[in-house]
Amino acid sequence: MKFLSGHLRRGAFGFEVQAWRVAWVLALLYGIGVPAQALAQSAPVQSTKAPGRAQPELALPETIVRLMQTLELPEQSLSVVVREVDSGAEPMHHRADEMRTPASLIKLVTTQAALDLLGPAFVWQTPLYVSGPIQGGVLRGDVYVKGSGDPKFNLEAATKLLQSLKGMGVQRIEGDWVIDKTLFDVRLKDPGAFDGEPFKPYNVGADALLVNFNALLLTLTPDAVLPLAHVRVQPPLLGLVYPASVPLTAGPCADYRAQLKADFSQALSIRLAGSYPRACAQQVWPLAPPNAQEFSVRALAGLWRDLGGEISGDFKLGVVPKGLTPLWRQDSPPLGDVIRDMNKFSNNVMAHQLYLSLSAYPSTPQSAPKVGSDEASAQRVHDWWKERFSAPEPRTLEGSGLSREDRMSARAFTQLLQYAWESPYSPELIASLPISGEDGTLKKSQAVGVAHLKTGSLNGVLGVAGFVQARNHRRYILVALVNHANAAKARPLMEAWIEWVANR
Repeated sequence: MKFLSGHLRRGAFGFEVQAWRVAWVLALLYGIGVPAQALAQSAPVQSTKAPGRAQPELALPETIVRLMQTLELPEQSLSVVVREVDSGAEPMHHRADEMRTPASLIKLVTTQAALDLLGPAFVWQTPLYVSGPIQGGVLRGDVYVKGSGDPKFNLEAATKLLQSLKGMGVQRIEGDWVIDKTLFDVRLKDPGAFDGEPFKPYNVGADALLVNFNALLLTLTPDAVLPLAHVRVQPPLLGLVYPASVPLTAGPCADYRAQLKADFSQALSIRLAGSYPRACAQQVWPLAPPNAQEFSVRALAGLWRDLGGEISGDFKLGVVPKGLTPLWRQDSPPLGDVIRDMNKFSNNVMAHQLYLSLSAYPSTPQSAPKVGSDEASAQRVHDWWKERFSAPEPRTLEGSGLSREDRMSARAFTQLLQYAWESPYSPELIASLPISGEDGTLKKSQAVGVAHLKTGSLNGVLGVAGFVQARNHRRYILVALVNHANAAKARPLMEAWIEWVANR
């Protein structure tokens, strides 16, 4: 109920509002559906596109200054804005107009642009086609799957897509299974180029058919009786070889990954030459195989095999022929749910998928999708930003923040968050942000339950941006961003800013 308090006014329907905030809280507490049209009617957006003007710097609080000295962070490394959302008063702003590297805070731009341009109810539809008849359990033709850019086409969704074909009686395919990835025009990405970690799932590139984030899940489960840990890999990539078990050892659960002595040098072979500590219990190790282009092909082939399906031809990349009608469409969760998964845990791959979707899908649902690209999405975000904000527009290469070339000011973030608060889609954006001390990337925060904040971090970058509920029952926008070699030390500084705002 923290975001309910504040100014109330009489609405067009004869009851006290801000009714859209009441409806949002009721929806969260009791699962009541709230039509987007009703929200839009009860919460008109106030434009934040006002003439920009420089504001005099305010002195940082003495407690903040002392803490920054302790953390070896110079004052010029920090940009911060604290703004009351109702009045627009700013009790604090410091170097607010400096363009800085924002890291994952840039996902706020991608999120709000998607809410405005696509809508919270938007879904990605992954269609399946066949080119021949189904007779006696045999499909006499090819199968085609057209990648839709779905950011959450996980194992469950992929399995449902294949089960749709099985459910129509197909046991054997007398032809090929063709995967069409032409919706996105993306360059092949070197997964180790950013930080030298090619097997980290956050370095996976965008993909029109992103099966399970193009990541393997290696699960290790200690046997209850035998001195071994069972090994399972999902999805079941066709041709992948790995040991069924590894020896168990006693001792504490320290760095189990190093103890396994894993070797991933062969694309279709996982070797585990070490052992696994029993004290670690069950663990899941996410891995990104190096050949992303083959991943979705081998994943769908392995899933079809595991479902008992047969095929005479190959699983391969290609293009859906013109004139075919979809036999089945696998829908994603709505965008409102996708951004919650994306922002709570700052998922870079989902953010890039969403960013590309901004140019792949027009605002009118009746229009056919186009080819999405980073360049086209950047132009669409540019146009969207210029219509709404006076602050200099952000620079973003792929919408996730996983680039040191991205730039945005604390003032621009403040305008964006003020606009988001006044938007009819503010419940969706706020619900997508980590809650301090409770979930997502803010689960370890000491300020339990007082803030909804997006976090951002890279080597040399640390920041938070979002909303804080203060003790005076007012809501504040907080944007705090550090660019410095010692930014990794700045987590206590972010906590201090949350506390400073919450204690007002």
